[in-house]
Amino acid sequence: MTSHPDLQRRLVNELRADLGAEPQQGPAGETANDVAPHITDEPKTRRAKRAARRVAGPAWHRFIGRIADATATRLRTNQSTERDRLAVEDELMHVEVELVHGELNAFRAAVDALPSIDEVQSLTVNLELMKGELGAFHQTLEDLGRAISPGAGIDGVPRQFAELRTQINALDRRLRTKPGAIADDFPAGSAPDVVSTDGPGFDYVGFEHRFRGDPDEILARTEERYLELLTANQPVLDIGCGRGELLAGLAARGVRGEGVDLDAEMIAEARARGVEAHLGDALEFLRATTEGSYGSICAIQVVEHLHIRQVVELLDLAATRLRPGGVLIAETPNPTSMIVLSRSYILDPTHVWPLHPSLLTFLCERAGFLEVEERFFGPAEELYLPMVDAGDESPPWVATVNQAFTQLNQILFGPQDYAIVASTPDE
Repeated sequence: MTSHPDLQRRLVNELRADLGAEPQQGPAGETANDVAPHITDEPKTRRAKRAARRVAGPAWHRFIGRIADATATRLRTNQSTERDRLAVEDELMHVEVELVHGELNAFRAAVDALPSIDEVQSLTVNLELMKGELGAFHQTLEDLGRAISPGAGIDGVPRQFAELRTQINALDRRLRTKPGAIADDFPAGSAPDVVSTDGPGFDYVGFEHRFRGDPDEILARTEERYLELLTANQPVLDIGCGRGELLAGLAARGVRGEGVDLDAEMIAEARARGVEAHLGDALEFLRATTEGSYGSICAIQVVEHLHIRQVVELLDLAATRLRPGGVLIAETPNPTSMIVLSRSYILDPTHVWPLHPSLLTFLCERAGFLEVEERFFGPAEELYLPMVDAGDESPPWVATVNQAFTQLNQILFGPQDYAIVASTPDE
């Protein structure tokens, strides 16, 4: 192995160059490249191999070459891995910068949307003013509640109003029934208490048989509507009992009841069915009855045959002849359905005046009934205008037309009957 100092310094500087270090200076300041300039143009690995062969003996040539190749490969691999790592980190930094930039823009937009200090102060003042007004309103409401219901305050107002309504209705009834307090609606002798169907000019029994319908069908329809209610509130008084279909059906189920009607022939048919039926005027019958005698009073297709004065008295008497918690059922043709007025109502010459559901509800409340419910029955569905069926992809006008048809069907062919179901106050 040679020990020439210039060769050793050159080899060392080549290895230092491969590792990225500064070349080692010679005695006169020259480097290894100055000693052997022809080697500097070669690749570093090749120069390292040739330098190793010159320094080492022949036996070490292959060994030193393999070490140099392995060292160069490792250096290249490490550099490539480091570059990849740095590239990934650089990309991640770019992503983080974009995210931060987006969040900064969103924050800036949110800040821009915030009200100004003046606006916040104005809103705060308005809020305080509203709190003050709400507090004053709450106090006024509490004062009003204590004035109406001193013991319970605002929570007792509904009950107090219900009691006041009952007292006012009772006072109104006493005033209206006081002799001479209210003038008669008709001249003396011009209008009976109940419109009579007796007389040589009109066969009402034959009219009923022809136009009212089959008795069995009438009974089935009436029982479907009211049987459960009447069964739970016995005994039953059937005003205008007619041929006694309802009373017979109730008696077959063990329900106690009696009826009253003006028509002698109908009373005869009712008695033939084995029911208790009284011939006479319903108002006179109720006047002679003890208060609290009945659990329920029903008047099926009756009130439309009475003048308004008679309707008011009938409801007043019914409210007193029912026991506490008793039930009144008053069924009548529904004048809000046009087909009723054009067909069944005008057909019967004994009808006096159609009663709107809201009017009859009002009269029941004035008579002292508390819970008043309107129930509607029997729409003329067979006459309904058909809906337009254009499939799932129908144009918008189809829905508009169908809605108009639905409203028109209710006006023209809606429920033909309705009933007021009202109850007296519990004790």
